[in-house]
Amino acid sequence: MPKNPQEDPAKEHFDSNTTDRERAIFEGAITLGAIYHQFVGASIHDPKVLERAMEKTATAQPFTESAEVKITPDSGKKESPYEYPELTGKMLEIGILAKYGEAQVELGMQYVPELDYPLMFIKTLNP
Repeated sequence: MPKNPQEDPAKEHFDSNTTDRERAIFEGAITLGAIYHQFVGASIHDPKVLERAMEKTATAQPFTESAEVKITPDSGKKESPYEYPELTGKMLEIGILAKYGEAQVELGMQYVPELDYPLMFIKTLNP
């Protein structure tokens, strides 16, 4: 995967007015969405193993420098002996660091109770 804009074969497909900052946000947001939709519904045997797998998958995305995933499993009681824990958006807290050119952005995802929604958001923008 390319690590700098000069080696990015996809750059020609983006509007020429797209800034490095906008592209970093785009790449990080794509990573968050991909991680969420790829793993929600996965069975949770060992949360730490799943966290590491999600982090490794995230950093395989172009221009994603690092990822941190925390899973807080639901501690609800099983209603059936066949029931097993499955990953939901409410259990996830994700941080992504994306860099494109001189721009670096931190994006996050976490469940927001007031919204009853696993919200994806921009944490910091540099520059």
